[in-house]
Amino acid sequence: MGARKKIALEQFNRDNIVAAAKELFETKGIEKTTMDDIAKHADYSKSTIYVYFKSKEDIYNSIVRDYLDILTGELELCVSNANDFESSYYGLCNCLVRFEEKYPQYYASLMGEGKMTNSKKDGSFFDTDMREKLEKLIEQLLEKGLCQEDIREDLELQPTVLYVWSAISGIIQVAERQREGLDIRLNMSKEEYLRYSFRTFYESLVRR
Repeated sequence: MGARKKIALEQFNRDNIVAAAKELFETKGIEKTTMDDIAKHADYSKSTIYVYFKSKEDIYNSIVRDYLDILTGELELCVSNANDFESSYYGLCNCLVRFEEKYPQYYASLMGEGKMTNSKKDGSFFDTDMREKLEKLIEQLLEKGLCQEDIREDLELQPTVLYVWSAISGIIQVAERQREGLDIRLNMSKEEYLRYSFRTFYESLVRR
């Protein structure tokens, strides 16, 4: 078999395994899915699965990596398509909200909450790749605000990058976790709480 055909076959097999695992993770749950289940669903032997992935965690991390690429691509558009800092900021916030609502399981993993992504033995990429990609986007957002003299000049760029990311992701996670309690405690819907929180945080960044 030629080298190109071999690479194509390997990619085909990997894609099939990932697709089968993804379907099982979303219907059966991650913890209840076994490598035997994945092999059976993908119509491969278990030994073949281990040729491409060393564990269930490894497969799950591969899936989340794909969603990280989707998320960063969407965030890049939100930041680059808007001309001013305010539009870019709200575009990024709303993009994250839409992603969380569409892919809640994978959003949780990207935020470091997924059990399967914390395993060091599987070479988790979340402490490096994810942080670097997302912090770069936040940095671009803040640099736009600085150039346009929209945000406070006393803010230090690098600490503020982490501050912005922590605040926005935290707001979204709290809104989802306490969705039912928001109406009782604050007389707010999730959407109203998000708008209020994003606006309040925005006001802490801009010049007065």
